[in-house]
Amino acid sequence: MIHPAPKVVVVGGGIMGACIAWNLAKAGAKVLVLEQHAEPAKGATQWSYGWVGTASVLPSEAPQAFALKQTALREFSALEKELGTLPYAAYGALVWGENDEETHQLVAEQQAVGVSMSLMDQAAIRQLEPSLTTPPRYAAWAPDDFAIEPIMLTQQLLDAAKGLGAEVRYNTVVERLLVQGDTVLGVTTTQGDISAQAVVLANGVAVKTLLSDVGVDAPVYEAPAFLMRWQTDDAVVRHLVCANDLELRPDLQGGIVIATDYPEEGEAGLEALVQTVKTRLQQLLTPAPSLELRGMAGARRPLVKGGMPYRKKLSNLTNLYTLVAHPGIILSPYLARLSAQEIMDGI
Repeated sequence: MIHPAPKVVVVGGGIMGACIAWNLAKAGAKVLVLEQHAEPAKGATQWSYGWVGTASVLPSEAPQAFALKQTALREFSALEKELGTLPYAAYGALVWGENDEETHQLVAEQQAVGVSMSLMDQAAIRQLEPSLTTPPRYAAWAPDDFAIEPIMLTQQLLDAAKGLGAEVRYNTVVERLLVQGDTVLGVTTTQGDISAQAVVLANGVAVKTLLSDVGVDAPVYEAPAFLMRWQTDDAVVRHLVCANDLELRPDLQGGIVIATDYPEEGEAGLEALVQTVKTRLQQLLTPAPSLELRGMAGARRPLVKGGMPYRKKLSNLTNLYTLVAHPGIILSPYLARLSAQEIMDGI
């Protein structure tokens, strides 16, 4: 007897939703992705920095989360074999802290857990990044870290999912879950009700609102970060560079991408932050680059209390799954594959 393909609704067309949609479509599900914006990756994914690697954090700060990232990173080679060349923006990461002690500690801890990282002196740093005005005495070099363009990767995944029969609907806001008893039957959207055998919530911090309507307090909260895209005359950096509290990398479309903390003053502090970053860049690099701000935004990063992913099948609601994690770019390929297997086994 031939059974029809299960219909799965994926809420969210960012990196996490794209990854789960592709994995489900590969597994034979009839997939429908619902995205509230007119294009994919217009939420947190749009303003993700795209660093894929572990070089910027100490393993001792969150050992369980660090180990998960290490596991997830191995997924990218398999991803590229199936999708083709990924939208890489830079290879290798150069990192230094406020002082030499911090940098040495980073290298020691990373090496202790098996990360390929070495300590570079000033001469080696100059070879890697000749535009640095005054390189630090020491920096950590992580050759296996890389940067990827999140919007392009999301589109690549959705295109692959559509090639396997998935459908993506834009400008469709999911207003609530359709529930009968303890069973989720689908979703109510601005375009009408949609039935499904399973619903996957992969829409970042917005899962909290949808779940609160059915009595579930999701352990998800948002933490702002700030991203800027600057146009420059020439390529000013070659790799991922984490200069203490300022992260910069090449932009695949030209220029550089900057990630930094959101100002404590909120929007009132944005103008001053832009000027501060511009000044720092012109001091950090020689010759001082000509910089034109091409875009900036505060990203609503979906964080989970406890630091581990909110990836589960809801115990009190049949057919409902959640998939929220940070950093999404690193974790989504691995977590989405695991979730797709569990969903297909359960329906």
